[in-house]
Amino acid sequence: YFLRDEPGVAHFSGVVKSPERIQAVDNRKFCYLNLFPTGGEEHLRFLGVQNYREYITRFNKEVPLPFLSFDHYPVLGDNVLKAEWYENLEDFSDEARKIGKDFWAFTLATKHGPYPVPTRASLRLQLYSNLAGDSFYDYQHGPIGLDGKRTEVYDLVKDMNAEIRSIAGIFLGAKVLSVRHTGSVIPRGTTRLTSLPEKVKVLDTHGYGAIISLLENGGKKYLAIVNRSLMDTMELTFYADPSVKRVLKDGSLVPAESYTATLLVSPGDILIYLLEK
Repeated sequence: YFLRDEPGVAHFSGVVKSPERIQAVDNRKFCYLNLFPTGGEEHLRFLGVQNYREYITRFNKEVPLPFLSFDHYPVLGDNVLKAEWYENLEDFSDEARKIGKDFWAFTLATKHGPYPVPTRASLRLQLYSNLAGDSFYDYQHGPIGLDGKRTEVYDLVKDMNAEIRSIAGIFLGAKVLSVRHTGSVIPRGTTRLTSLPEKVKVLDTHGYGAIISLLENGGKKYLAIVNRSLMDTMELTFYADPSVKRVLKDGSLVPAESYTATLLVSPGDILIYLLEK
C-alpha cells in the first residue's frame, strides 16, 4: 500500500498511524513510502532537518516500515552525473545498514524535466551502482506510456531485467563488505580504493574510474567492478589467484585467468568475480 511520496518531517505525523490501521485489515501486504534524495541547505530546511542522515533516522523512528526507499536521478542532460549522487547512496546505505533494514533505490526510465531519455549505459550505471551499494532496485516512470504503448526504453528495460535476473543470486541476500572508488578524482563523500581483496594481485582502472564492491553471499565472496563513466569504455587490468572465477552475464563461471589481463568494460557496465567459495 503506497502511503505517499517524498514527505518532509512535518508530514511524518500524517502517515505514522496509517501502516498500523492498514495492516489491521490486511497484514499480507506491506506498506510503502518513498523518501526524498539529498540536496543543499534550502532543501534540508524544506525537509525540516539539519542534515540528510537525520531525515532517514527520524523517518525510521516515526514511521516504522519494513524497509526504506529513496529516489535520486543522477543523470542530467549531456550525460552529466550529479556530484552528490554517490554521496547520497553512501549515506542511505550506511543508515539502512545501521538500522538493520533493506532499502530500495530507483532507476530513471523515462525522460522528464532536466532528465534525458535513458540509454543502456545510464540504466546500467544506475542499476549496478545501486546493487553494488547494497540496495534492491526498481524503475521509476515505467516503460509503458499513459496511452498503454511501449516507450522508447521498453526494450532496454526488458534487456536489463533479463541481464540482472541471470546474476540476481549474487546480490539477493548479499552483505556488502566494502564499497570503494578508483579514478584520478573520486565522487564526493566516497572512499578511495587503497587495498585489494585477498587473491586479487592487480586491479587497475584506466580513465574515469570505477566502483569496487566486495560482497559476501552464502559463504562466498564476490568482487563487483562497475565502470563509473556514462560515455567511455574503461580499460581494466586485472590479475588474480588462479582459483578466482569470472561470473559471466548468464551466471556461468569461467576461470579469470582464461581472459587476457586487460579487459574493456562498456560504459556503466559491471564485471563480477567469485573470489572465495
